[in-house]
Amino acid sequence: MKKKLIIATLAAMLLLSAATVNKVMNPFNIGISPLMSVTQAENGRRLEITFSTENLLLVASNQYAFWIEDMDGNYVDTLYVTRYTAREGHRRRPQSLPQWVSSAKTGNMRSSEIDAISGATPKPGEYAVNWDFTDSKRELVTGTRYRYFIEGTMFMDDNVLYSGIIVIGEDSWEEYPVPEYSVYDSQYKAMLSNVRVAYYPN
Repeated sequence: MKKKLIIATLAAMLLLSAATVNKVMNPFNIGISPLMSVTQAENGRRLEITFSTENLLLVASNQYAFWIEDMDGNYVDTLYVTRYTAREGHRRRPQSLPQWVSSAKTGNMRSSEIDAISGATPKPGEYAVNWDFTDSKRELVTGTRYRYFIEGTMFMDDNVLYSGIIVIGEDSWEEYPVPEYSVYDSQYKAMLSNVRVAYYPN
């Protein structure tokens, strides 16, 4: 009887250990994500950012942020950021999305603000993020030129950044921003690729 109990206890410990390893290997795919698939992209006046993503089976990875600043470098709004970094991850791991953390001043954000802009790491696929030309207070912006930023933490301090200027006017436009890598020959570039930014006036 004791032998059976010992065997059962050991089996339970092994199962718990395996579950813990799985959680550490991929701790970010929890909850729901505000991202849309490309086929669900909205119509009407908007800035639309589409991109492709691949999940890396690594810790300290798979982190994304999309945000807007004015032409003077002042933070306007976050369109989407991975929940891990937005909540406590930027404190535990300072390499995670450092430029977004600096711009958004996350220490001043309330939990309700973080919940509104964050979501789980997307599964592999193509996604769209939209800006409706409102700021973090949900008020319409009044300027005609802004900057967009797309940051990804691929592994530890191996990051990628896309950026460009938004011209708000009567004419639609699109562009494919060139990525800037902190590690030039990074082997993790597939995590965030095929970035396209488009403006639709109506």
